[in-house]
Amino acid sequence: MAQPFHAYEEITLQQFILFIKSHNKQIEENINIHLNLEPFILEPERKMIQTLLESFLRFLSAPNIDDIKDRYEEHMDTWLQSHLPLLNDNHFSMFRLIFEKSIVTSVVNLKHAQTLSILMFLLSIFSHLIHSYNKWTGDEPEQHYKTKQEHAELKRLQLLNQLDELLIISAGFKDFAFILKKCEEFFNYKRCVFYAYIPWSNQFHGTIGSELPKVQSLRGHVSSKQSMVFNSKKPVFIKNPHIYIKEEHIQLFNLSSVIFVPIVHDQQVFGWLTFDQLGEEFDYSMDEMT
Repeated sequence: MAQPFHAYEEITLQQFILFIKSHNKQIEENINIHLNLEPFILEPERKMIQTLLESFLRFLSAPNIDDIKDRYEEHMDTWLQSHLPLLNDNHFSMFRLIFEKSIVTSVVNLKHAQTLSILMFLLSIFSHLIHSYNKWTGDEPEQHYKTKQEHAELKRLQLLNQLDELLIISAGFKDFAFILKKCEEFFNYKRCVFYAYIPWSNQFHGTIGSELPKVQSLRGHVSSKQSMVFNSKKPVFIKNPHIYIKEEHIQLFNLSSVIFVPIVHDQQVFGWLTFDQLGEEFDYSMDEMT
């Protein structure tokens, strides 16, 4: 005999966010408990998955997230794209599993009146994230993929050769500005800027780039939300920078999509190169990022 369908009242993003913000501390504690109890997470992966979980909870608790209303899928995509360097299939699966367990535990303990509605909204969020993740990392037909990989490898070797020749003829750090200008040409971007980072004070400042007074006027501290992304020691593509970059900085540089490439020495980030198209939005694939 078929089981009766339990109707539930759909909730809005604002109602879901209100639940997350109201019970943020309990959800965070549940995340830590489930993360440490999960037997299938290898120790080297635990920190990476913890970073994803903390970042996503912070994203859902951001002060201005209530304003996104019907555009929340776009903002979810922005969060996901900026964390793709940290993700593989296992990280993504475990991140989903533990976050879902943490929310389920919270609503059950609270005996919340909208338990089913909250869980269904959460599933709709992850349904969208799964679709986006598969779109950006999905497999292609083998022969087409092989041909694409061969072309990408040839292009990569040609670019490395150009960079090698440029570095050989350069006179060290004195030619850094010239190197950045040539990188714009090599990689077909309209702007490349270097931001220095001082790890012991957690400060950054603009150093080299076109419109130098404007670049060097930009300085500040890396927030905890930014740190999870920008200290990953891997290139990061951000299609919509409003979540991670202050509005005055976006307006000052007319920023839209932007790529951050970390400068790393002895496992420590000491700055970033940024590449953008002077306000024009663009897309970037995982293969190109690699």
